Amino acid sequence: MPKDDNERTLEADGLRVVFFRHGDRIAHRIEVVDPNTNDWLPALISVEGSPDDPWPASPPFQQLHVEQRPTGPIVFLIGMAGRSHWSAAVDIAADRRSIRFDVAVRLQTKPEKLGNRYESPDSKLAVEFLGSTVPDLPKQVPATVSWNYAVSAR
Repeated sequence: MPKDDNERTLEADGLRVVFFRHGDRIAHRIEVVDPNTNDWLPALISVEGSPDDPWPASPPFQQLHVEQRPTGPIVFLIGMAGRSHWSAAVDIAADRRSIRFDVAVRLQTKPEKLGNRYESPDSKLAVEFLGSTVPDLPKQVPATVSWNYAVSAR
């Protein structure tokens, strides 16, 4: 269950993503279940930018919509930073062992970098989905760039 009315959760087997309001953004944290206590433990938290960031560390989502489909719920996110528009679709894999993220941005100017950045709650670990998970940056703009990744529990 969400901790409050502003949270939305996608839950797979032993893994979930909790979307929550963080300033003007919708951030998310990836949680795993502790097999000994059945408590949810935060594993990674998205690193968000500020309203003045044209190229934030993670996509700047401001709106969230959950759609129920025959295969399960899907979370749609949209937002804007600088002059670029961002979108994502997040859903649970058919085997329920991972949660998939499909992200896209419509670029109006050449980006400094694109991707998603996460930190662990104790700040000892940072994860960036960059490089090989993101296609080469376009040589001309406007352009659309997309990438995807999946998160699974061990």
